[in-house]
Amino acid sequence: MERRGGGGGERSGSPERGTGSRIGLLSNIWFWRGVAGVLTAAVILILCIQFGWLYFQRKCYYLSESEANWNSSQSFCALHNASLLVIENHQELSFMMKITKQDPWIGLYRRNEEFFWVNGKALDNKLIEVKGSGNCAYLESKGVSASGCYLTRKWVCSLNTSLAR
Repeated sequence: MERRGGGGGERSGSPERGTGSRIGLLSNIWFWRGVAGVLTAAVILILCIQFGWLYFQRKCYYLSESEANWNSSQSFCALHNASLLVIENHQELSFMMKITKQDPWIGLYRRNEEFFWVNGKALDNKLIEVKGSGNCAYLESKGVSASGCYLTRKWVCSLNTSLAR
């Protein structure tokens, strides 16, 4: 009887230990993924600052000194794993309107009478109203306007550091 009781105890203890090990392993995976995400974001932040980019609300921004057309501006940003500026909220819009000069290109363009961001999302008209009849958007002191994509302007790139996680 003792033998059977002891064996039963071992069997009932094994699955609990096994389940605990699996939970512990999963917890460790999520912990290390979190650590990797934080480290990646920190590295991106350091690189942004090192290369003269600005940091605000988990994004790095590059304000160009030279001018180019909209497509060339987007290509420059893409070479730096970024895109022309995608404005996600009123705080970001306000911040960018304060720091930008000379009406730079942003990552907003017209397709079939509607505006889309370069990340594929449709423009939220509650956030921004675009003035002008062109196909490519730029930021000005009073909001956002659109003009011909072939015109040359300065531009703003943005890199979302939270995407790196």
